[in-house]
Amino acid sequence: MGLTVVIIAFCLALGALAAVAAGRPGLFKSVAADLRAALGADIRAARPKRFSPKKTLFLIGPSAAHPACRLQRRLLKPAIAAFIREDVTVMEVYGDERPEQNGEPVDWLDAALLRHAMNAEEGFFLIYVDENGKTVLRSQAPMVTADILARAGLDVDAPQSGKRRKSAVLKKLRAA
Repeated sequence: MGLTVVIIAFCLALGALAAVAAGRPGLFKSVAADLRAALGADIRAARPKRFSPKKTLFLIGPSAAHPACRLQRRLLKPAIAAFIREDVTVMEVYGDERPEQNGEPVDWLDAALLRHAMNAEEGFFLIYVDENGKTVLRSQAPMVTADILARAGLDVDAPQSGKRRKSAVLKKLRAA
């Protein structure tokens, strides 16, 4: 008896819903469109950004502590503002660690797969891919920033390293 009452109540509710829908045909279309738009926005927000190697400087090495990697990071540090102005992405890939894009870890990108795709599986590599997707710079040794900017075809003046501070150790040695 109880199940019969539930089924009859469900049928009455569906009948009432059908009567409302028949009287106002656009009612459910607008609700469905709003729901679809909200759901689409949530899906787009949850989906990771697509990765494009265009206008990217790749710094690839066996580890972050590797001497060539440390030297190249030190040489690139004064040019960060120039790279930002030119909309150039700096991608650091060290060993099996997660790659970093402009200092932010990219969790969904596999380091080994990226190294394989860039044909840089062993050792140190500095690679620049231009806006057309062509590799215009490929070096297995650290490079001075001015050379990187010139070979990459970026119209930016190389940043000056600034005024050097005198070493406290040298001051003490000279005073002695």
